Amino acid sequence: MRTSIDLPPAVHHRVRELAASRNQSLSRVIAELTMAGLAGLQPEFEFTRDPQSRLPVLSLGRAINDYELAAALADE
Repeated sequence: MRTSIDLPPAVHHRVRELAASRNQSLSRVIAELTMAGLAGLQPEFEFTRDPQSRLPVLSLGRAINDYELAAALADE
């Protein structure tokens, strides 16, 4: 799909440099960077129940640390 976007000059310069270093088109690099950014916004998760306790389990695809757990609990 063809579209127009406005990029700040510094961003345009960096994307052009990246495209040249990868020997790819500007459009392709912008599409790849956009997809990578969008993937980072919506972490994949899986909701299941523990077979023994029947408590809910939320799998984020990575382990979380104590600080992240404390911050999540504090937000409730």
